[in-house]
Amino acid sequence: MSRVTKTDVFLILILTCIAGFFRFHQLDQVPTGLWRDEAANGLEALRVLDGSLSIFYGTREPMFIYLVAISVAFLGRTPLAIRLVSAIVGTATIPVTYLLVKELFRSTDQRARAIASLTSLWLATSYWHISFSRLGFRGILLPLLASLSFYFLWRGWNQLTRLRDYGSSQRSLTLVWFALAGLCFGLTMYTYTAARFLLVALVLFLGFVASLGWRKARRRGHGHATTSPPVSPLKAGAVFGLVFLLVFAPLGAHFVTHASSFFARSGISVFRLAQDEPLGLVLAENTVRQLGMFGLSADPNVRHDTAGRPAFDLFTLLFFVVGAAVCIQRWTQLPYLFLLSWFCVMLLPATLTYPELPHFLRAIGALPVAYVFPALGVERAWHWAPTKRFPRKLRPALAALLALCFAVSGLFTYRDYFSPAVEEMELVKAFDPRFVEVASLMNELDAPDSVWIIPLGPNGEQRMAYFVIDFLYQGQAPHVYIPLDESTAPQELSLACQGRRRAMVLNRTADAVSQPWFDLYADSKGLIPFLLHQQAQSLERAATDGLEVLVYELPSNVSFSMPSGFAPLDMAFGEELRLVGIACECAAFSAPRASVVMRWQVEEQPTTDYTVRVALEDDSGKTVTSMDRVLLSGEGRSTSEWDAGQEEIGYFTLWGLPAETLEGYNMSIALVAPRDGERSSVSEERLVSAALCSQPDTP
Repeated sequence: MSRVTKTDVFLILILTCIAGFFRFHQLDQVPTGLWRDEAANGLEALRVLDGSLSIFYGTREPMFIYLVAISVAFLGRTPLAIRLVSAIVGTATIPVTYLLVKELFRSTDQRARAIASLTSLWLATSYWHISFSRLGFRGILLPLLASLSFYFLWRGWNQLTRLRDYGSSQRSLTLVWFALAGLCFGLTMYTYTAARFLLVALVLFLGFVASLGWRKARRRGHGHATTSPPVSPLKAGAVFGLVFLLVFAPLGAHFVTHASSFFARSGISVFRLAQDEPLGLVLAENTVRQLGMFGLSADPNVRHDTAGRPAFDLFTLLFFVVGAAVCIQRWTQLPYLFLLSWFCVMLLPATLTYPELPHFLRAIGALPVAYVFPALGVERAWHWAPTKRFPRKLRPALAALLALCFAVSGLFTYRDYFSPAVEEMELVKAFDPRFVEVASLMNELDAPDSVWIIPLGPNGEQRMAYFVIDFLYQGQAPHVYIPLDESTAPQELSLACQGRRRAMVLNRTADAVSQPWFDLYADSKGLIPFLLHQQAQSLERAATDGLEVLVYELPSNVSFSMPSGFAPLDMAFGEELRLVGIACECAAFSAPRASVVMRWQVEEQPTTDYTVRVALEDDSGKTVTSMDRVLLSGEGRSTSEWDAGQEEIGYFTLWGLPAETLEGYNMSIALVAPRDGERSSVSEERLVSAALCSQPDTP
């Protein structure tokens, strides 16, 4: 009979402590920031705490979200509250995997304990598993519940087939194991999309067992039976299946009535994205690329693989190959057949997708079993070693060498994860630390009579990035997202600012101009400040990495608008761009200023990125005030990406006017092109009479 001894308890405690160190060490600092998908889980958790309970959240299974809700209820709205759930789940996977592997090979006694210990040690120091144990992704639940369900299943299976007389209590206990297996197996469906393939793995395994024949499979797996099992396999299977269906029923009913939820991730499958290529060739290439994660290739997604390294090091890969060969050689024995079925099928969620491979996250269902193979490889080498050329007395030296290899592997894992050799900008892109800092700044500057204005560009992913702010911001002032559309932004900004004394705007900092990626998350053209400058007074700014907060004092009644009444122009700036219209309005809320809007037309596709320089000159040609701004499209694209025939507008605020009117002044408009690195040249310059401007408009 398989039982947990004091030795097992001691080993489990040691292995769990090792796993806990790698998963909890500096959890509040590494990884930096908070990714949008993690924040989205946090937002759903907040809805749970508000009483909005659901069986499915968008494209997300609910279990992780409910666990995060519990964590947030105790720890508050912090990145740690989300990631702590993953760390606990990841650490708990180690003892469960130990019990599963020991139960799987329990007929071999000491071998079972050795294989279980090695598997759990590898898993405890696994770079692959550590990475997801420190991220707020729901996929981390799958290895835990898959291992737990298979542990109960094998516990019941072994009790069903062991060689001894059974009483009624043992008969009932056998069914309990199968019921617990069905319970946990049903719960896996609430963890991660890839869990659905577990059912395929189980059916495939049972299909092979049926093809081998019950008696033949039992004999090869555990010896010859001398007594009838206490309950029939069909009855045990019925208990497992019934409990599984009862647990899965609510989610299954949701899928029946909301088929789009079930097929939400089908858009990334090879069957849809690789239609122009032979499917067999694509599947073969994907299989090779996915298998490359075990020692050859890194996951291209930095969030999954901050060190840019394979899931296995060379030490693990060597014994993985040996262990896989052992499994293939013994495939007709149930434990090995089970391992092969589990591993191969649970790689399919990654193999059947396109094109980012290898993909560590989608293959996470194969994670526990992947480390059984190297453990089998070590066990095989250990029993193969004592020969005439390698006497048994050298075993202690072999054990010391293995221990040294594990220690070195663990040190490399620590170095690779906590000090990754990846460019800082790649980590910034991967984890959005700016938005964690911005949310902290928003909480610090919050005032109940204010409103937060967050520009929302045309990039659809930008709104998802702001999930981080939505989750972490806890202030009293509302935060409003204003789409950067010149036709709608003035009205939406006016509504957001009504009844507020201050507007606090999230904007980019000047040094972010050199980083195009930052422009996806900022008001690159300055539309919101341009509108606010019409009537609001700029008070202060608070900067963080790449972004800043601009604070404006608002009048009691606000009504923002774009300058209207474009004066037609026909000014050619070289052969590429033409100024076809201009509109100006003056205001004197706190200091005289002019709002200028220009309409540009593309004659030929520009070959460079232009900056517009606007200067107000008096009759003598002396510059009174000026402003430079990069000429951008509504989507934030620079002029070198514009197409012939395209029309765009640019807007400027000229400060320091000598009066509340532009009468008697000229406006100098120049296109500035970069030349030879840091130097620039004025390619064209034109003068526009101030008579084209409208009359003063003083609020």
